[in-house]
Amino acid sequence: MRKSKTAKLALCGVLAALAVALMFLGGAVPFASIACPVLASVVLLPVYAELGYKWGLLWYGAVAALSLLIAPDKEGAILFVALGYYPMLHKLFGRLRGQVLKWLAKLLYLNAATVGAYLLMLYVFCIESVVRDFEGVQAVMLALILLLANISFVVYDLLLDRLEIFYHVRLRPKLKL
Repeated sequence: MRKSKTAKLALCGVLAALAVALMFLGGAVPFASIACPVLASVVLLPVYAELGYKWGLLWYGAVAALSLLIAPDKEGAILFVALGYYPMLHKLFGRLRGQVLKWLAKLLYLNAATVGAYLLMLYVFCIESVVRDFEGVQAVMLALILLLANISFVVYDLLLDRLEIFYHVRLRPKLKL
């Protein structure tokens, strides 16, 4: 069954509201600056599964803009801008041949996006909370933090596969979309 533009817009709007609500939690819950953008990005799964990449990009742009404008935690909002569309990229990375090439591409993306986002937060936007967090941190500690981010990303990547299967097998039939 083809979905009308109204139904597509309604689905995107409801899921965008859910993602923005999750982004708001980043300002309310301590240490949620990273977890909330990750959870918000998972909400993208049904959007691109049901409506495709164009609507997924539209959804991502709307959530990113709203997060930057109204979310209290700007660190989380910038991380969402840098990494929030990963569930769609996950599919594209899955088309690469060879596991080593897939993981190299994924980890290169993660590290480039993360380092770029934090450089913007530190040197362009000068977000006070991030500047305070990074004051006095030595290079060894930054490398350890990036290593932990890579390990967390691998777990997130593996969970995305399972969440997508869960969505298609368990949730989608009940939602009747």
